[in-house]
Amino acid sequence: MVMPSEPLLTSILLLIMFVLLIKEWSPPEVTVFITLAALMVTGILSIEEGLIGFSNPGVHTVALLFIIGSAAYNSGVLSFISHILLSNNKKNSTTLIKMMIPVSIISAFMNNTPIVTMLTPTIRSWAKKQCIAPSKLLIPLSYAAILGGTITLIGTSTNLVIDGLLKQKGLSGFSMFDFIFFGIPITIAGIIYISFIGHHLLPNRIISEPIDQLNKQYIFECLVPAHSLLIGKTIQKAKLRELNDLFLVQIQRNHKKISPPSNCEVLQTGDRLIFSGNASSMLATTKTKGLKLLSDVDRNVTDQLKDSILIEVIVSDSSPLIDKKIKESYFRSKYNAAIVAVQRKNKKITSSIGNIIVKPGDTLLLITGKDFVKTWSKSEDFYLISPIHYQEPYQPLKIKIITSVLIGVILLASLQILSILHAALIGVMILFVTKSVSVSDAQKALNWNVLILMSSSIGIGAAFEKAGLASIIATFFSQTHAIVGLFGIAILYYLTTTILTEIINNIAAATLMFPIGFSLALDLGADPLVFAMITAISASCSFITPIGYQTNLIVYGPGGYRFTDYVKVGLPLSLLCMLITVTIAILSWG
Repeated sequence: MVMPSEPLLTSILLLIMFVLLIKEWSPPEVTVFITLAALMVTGILSIEEGLIGFSNPGVHTVALLFIIGSAAYNSGVLSFISHILLSNNKKNSTTLIKMMIPVSIISAFMNNTPIVTMLTPTIRSWAKKQCIAPSKLLIPLSYAAILGGTITLIGTSTNLVIDGLLKQKGLSGFSMFDFIFFGIPITIAGIIYISFIGHHLLPNRIISEPIDQLNKQYIFECLVPAHSLLIGKTIQKAKLRELNDLFLVQIQRNHKKISPPSNCEVLQTGDRLIFSGNASSMLATTKTKGLKLLSDVDRNVTDQLKDSILIEVIVSDSSPLIDKKIKESYFRSKYNAAIVAVQRKNKKITSSIGNIIVKPGDTLLLITGKDFVKTWSKSEDFYLISPIHYQEPYQPLKIKIITSVLIGVILLASLQILSILHAALIGVMILFVTKSVSVSDAQKALNWNVLILMSSSIGIGAAFEKAGLASIIATFFSQTHAIVGLFGIAILYYLTTTILTEIINNIAAATLMFPIGFSLALDLGADPLVFAMITAISASCSFITPIGYQTNLIVYGPGGYRFTDYVKVGLPLSLLCMLITVTIAILSWG
């Protein structure tokens, strides 16, 4: 049997990986890791070459910064933000500027995901009190966090990965504030654009607070119990067509689905009624009609509501719940909570709760005990968006230590006294020695999905370069030099990276485009730092889709957004960032 050539086989494996990533048939880190394993098994990469990403200093730096950032977040250091950025000024432009500037500054030094997670319910509640649609504020919140991440080396994991790849090539890499020459201009431009132009493109959708008054179209499942007064009555006589903000979608009877049920349908014992509507109406209906509200495992939860709380969570794009039926996810046993309703943007769900297949961005309404927030507020499985937040007891000494460590790491790296990796190592050691962080806290802080994705993507990039594919594509780009010049090539390169980022993910896009940019720089006689910087910025600036970046997904449901809202507001911002980045790169190094 004749084996395909190395470039052809690599191309086939990468094409399969792209299809799997776009189709989202498995979590990105699983898809990328399996592709890496295939590249090693087929001999395209040796074991040492394939695992090079797992020893990359950028990956280890990200892991350490996860711990430091999580410690700062959990200590309450960030609690002052809401007081700074929220005021009684109802002028949109002023409100957006006051919100976006502090968020972007803090995102330059901390992981932006917990920042957006913390502020989303706070801003949503504040917006309601000020009679402002949350949809006018939450996309700007996400964009501010993304823009701020481009200001420093530690602002995003993408920057650190590119820095690590440069060092693997024998170059010095970037210093802490090399990014400010790009990050500050695009952040300022982005804030001005959103505050004075972009907010006009945002929808004006009011979503009520608190959770028991939500107008979201959740899906609920109820049981008609034995001896119910509804038994023997038609739907019309039972007045199930006259419910406020609640609609009877389907009746399930003895494995038979009646959809849509007619007004003459007679209710029977054991009927399962599928309703679509808001939570407050559903809870009121279970009481007045004598129905039993069911959870994800067909258990009656109506009687538990008095001693429990309702919490909203959004399924993250790295959650182990994705693509599993709710009844097969063992949700109750793992999280000690029950799913009583599901809401999915722009798609009608008519299935019973247990048979719903979970997707990223789904909003789950949970009935939980009082310890749920404390236990799972730091989970990467989902983002808590209820206006209920567990806060650790105020500990002044602990806050001082954590703040000092964070500032110390930044200063040591900025002044080039130590590398960012060594500075972060010392910082984490201090946190452990002073017991400011426990081993359990550190384990929870490490986002293994991101770390595995980063490490595997670096190996994929190595295969991409080794097989000669990076050089082939770079040659294609360089052949257009006579026509479009260096500026035009940089624009095409930026656009290609942006498209990859929006359809797969920022880390995979960055690691695949880096070897192309490096080869392209050598072909053109340009500084490799030019295309390395363009790669880092373009892979981070994901504004066009809700799935392109975690913070976009977090605000998707709470803001009541549609997919097209991100395109309308994010596309001009992406083009603006592209023009600024490429112009500065060419003027600086071209």
